[in-house]
Amino acid sequence: MALFVALSLLVNTAFAQQDWRWDTHGVGFSAPSNLRVTTNNASEFVAEGRDLVLSIYAEQDGEVSEETLAEALVAAAEELEYDNITAADELSIDDFVGYFVEGTKDGVGALIITLLDKKSSTNLVVVMAYTTEAARQKAIEIGDSFYAFD
Repeated sequence: MALFVALSLLVNTAFAQQDWRWDTHGVGFSAPSNLRVTTNNASEFVAEGRDLVLSIYAEQDGEVSEETLAEALVAAAEELEYDNITAADELSIDDFVGYFVEGTKDGVGALIITLLDKKSSTNLVVVMAYTTEAARQKAIEIGDSFYAFD
């Protein structure tokens, strides 16, 4: 019984979510606590785990508007050379509107999201690359958790 409790605590800790904030752009999201931040500057935030890499790119006062957001997503997916696009849809998350596509590149899955903050001039491109189904589920949860703060 003690071994079961210890393993349960280990599993819960390994997949525990935490609130992450990119203060530079007033953006927050929920992601696994075991990710390690590898880049955090004015234009890019990257956190990596064993089977998931989260990259966020920001553009302030860009030329992307709510009307051109879908086009920006298609351009981002083409630039990243993702193939086998299996899903594409519109999003509305907290203070953001956006679009997402899901696809693969060289056998690695990816969820690509463009977000526009309705209350500011922040545009985000979020790319989450994953190698397992469990990491895909984490990526979906991260994508659903974005919020703006000021």
